[in-house]
Amino acid sequence: MQDADVIIIGGGIMGCSIAWQLGKYGKRVLVLERKDVAAGSAGATDGVVGYHTKRPGPQMDLAVASIAMFRDLAGELGENIEFDFTAGGMQPAEDKMQYDLLASIAEEQRTSGVDIRMISGDEARALEPNLADDVYGALYCPTSGKVNPLKLTNAFAHAAKRGGAVIQTETEVTGFLIRDGAVKGVCTDRGEYYCDTVVNACGSWAGLTAKMAGLDLPVTPRKGQLAVTEPVDFFMRATIQCALYNIIKFRPEAIRDKRALKLGASLSIEQTENGGMIIGSTREFAGFEKENTFEAIDVMMKRAIRFFPALENVDIIRFFSGFRPYTPDGLPMLGETAALKGFYMAAGHEGDGIALSPITGKLIAELIAEGKPSYNIDVFSPNRFLG
Repeated sequence: MQDADVIIIGGGIMGCSIAWQLGKYGKRVLVLERKDVAAGSAGATDGVVGYHTKRPGPQMDLAVASIAMFRDLAGELGENIEFDFTAGGMQPAEDKMQYDLLASIAEEQRTSGVDIRMISGDEARALEPNLADDVYGALYCPTSGKVNPLKLTNAFAHAAKRGGAVIQTETEVTGFLIRDGAVKGVCTDRGEYYCDTVVNACGSWAGLTAKMAGLDLPVTPRKGQLAVTEPVDFFMRATIQCALYNIIKFRPEAIRDKRALKLGASLSIEQTENGGMIIGSTREFAGFEKENTFEAIDVMMKRAIRFFPALENVDIIRFFSGFRPYTPDGLPMLGETAALKGFYMAAGHEGDGIALSPITGKLIAELIAEGKPSYNIDVFSPNRFLG
């Protein structure tokens, strides 16, 4: 007897989004989570929901479809997720070289029909008066937004439960039941659970989970370090990353600072609803080593004060870090594996998981329940890594 129609491994933002969407099809869903809901990436990140940080091409097109879903998401989930669609996104440049590199990236991004434009330093300061006086110019996306990732993940989880899903925490997956090239269940430290469909939504641990099923799928952790300040009066509206954020991500060959390249260090900053500032961040290949480092903190704080001098006397109340699920080509893995029937991947979104969580849940649910998603996801198939 089956315990569920679908077992989802991972109670993070992807797993809970998929569980919610599967409930709309009347599927019996069991979510197995090693720790607690939102204990992974969603609990250790900022809440940027923007176009301007997305890779031009298929990833950007997917982001356009996903971000459109955010407009009605709070109403559908029945909870306040602190989504602000009009916050805007900005990337200030320190000089003409950075400005020109951002302009070339923005030109490619606009092919997806998004409003991403280049503005002068004076225009940037008019929008964000606390910006440093010597900012040369900036990339600006007026329709980028922000959300509270913890509230969003929990809202997905609550909606999934209302739809009939069972979310079982403190349960570690230890293996899979496989017969005749198809998955038939999941082995855990609390027993075996039977099903014909498994979704690997384990974030940075998805590669390790796939390996237990005999699949070599390159999802690896990329550490991001962040800081949180004391609450302050209104300081900024937009979510802001310095130009190095996109340049490191899309034009790394242009970076001359070896430390910045090693750490993937650039400024990422936003103000939360309670007034605190979230300051980051890094992109480091450090395995699952989660400690904050003085080197990264030093770089992040100097970048923050360089662009926002008024932060110099604001107190930091805590530092934290988390992992982003990285893939070699920068694209997530979405869909069923050809090598193991019934085994689906929904992981590898790296730093774009918050923004892509609504569409990922919808498409994976459609694929499982209807046999075909409403949006072509062939380019994201995990089979591209399986030969």
